Amino acid sequence: MTQASRDDLWRDFPKTAPEFEARFATEDDCRAYWIMARWGDEPACQRCQSKRVGRLMRNGTLFACADCGHQTSLTSGTLLEGTRKPFKTWFRAVFEVASHRNGISAKDLQRIMGFGSYETAWTWLHKLRTALVRPEREPLAADVQVDEALVKAGVNELVLVASEAGGRVRLAHVENNDTDTCKLFATGQIAPDAHVVTDGHAGYNAKSLEKRTHEPKVQTKAERAESDAVQNCHWTISLLKRWLLGTHAGAIRDKHLQAYLDEFAFRHNRRKTKGIGRIAARVIEQLVTRPPRTMRALVDQTRRCRWYGSVKPAPA
Repeated sequence: MTQASRDDLWRDFPKTAPEFEARFATEDDCRAYWIMARWGDEPACQRCQSKRVGRLMRNGTLFACADCGHQTSLTSGTLLEGTRKPFKTWFRAVFEVASHRNGISAKDLQRIMGFGSYETAWTWLHKLRTALVRPEREPLAADVQVDEALVKAGVNELVLVASEAGGRVRLAHVENNDTDTCKLFATGQIAPDAHVVTDGHAGYNAKSLEKRTHEPKVQTKAERAESDAVQNCHWTISLLKRWLLGTHAGAIRDKHLQAYLDEFAFRHNRRKTKGIGRIAARVIEQLVTRPPRTMRALVDQTRRCRWYGSVKPAPA
């Protein structure tokens, strides 16, 4: 999809509850938007990408390719693969997640959506969290502060924090903050030409930060009170802890902590976005591009510190 068509989707997505009800009044309205988000204009064969596809029965969600004969559903190969719920229900859930500035708990989503079980709401939220992080997102640039903190997720867990002067943040659940872990974090989240300010921790060094200019600041408590060198990181951690306790009542398991860190960063980085249409459209855009995840996979295959950890996967 071109940048122009993405912008059209952002502009087209409703910004208020009444607008949402009018724009997505029927299942066909939601399907049409999903098709635009996934293919740009009309469905294509998942196998050969041919546009010569015809809609079959089964509520109009299955297409057969005239060139290779492969059958493609609207949700196949996406995070919604295998869902039995209407698109309209999913769109409503996306709208609820986007419209709650401080996020929403699984219990509240269950109540709002009328789900029969807490597990359904929990699974939906984790699928949506998977869609919050764009693989191609730009690394933090220019002036970046880096620090670490302990966050409660069952027990205290270590989190690395990077905060850009412009306000964007990145957070990672890690086993430790040694040189190798800090290098992985910097490589994935901080631009190579950034200027990095840290405290005096030994893990932040020439090996972990490589060619980035590094300014370590060893400060006394009195000096920090007057001018904290990594103040942005400290503010971020403070807000994160309040969010985990306030929205989610601190009921976070360690192996799922990274998903909550990703959601917090997503919301924090878009705190100045006007309206919710652009946020909701971004989530749907990612739902169509991310691979399927079942509830069983979310439970059994999720590993703590999955991006930067040293824990070996458990036997299958």
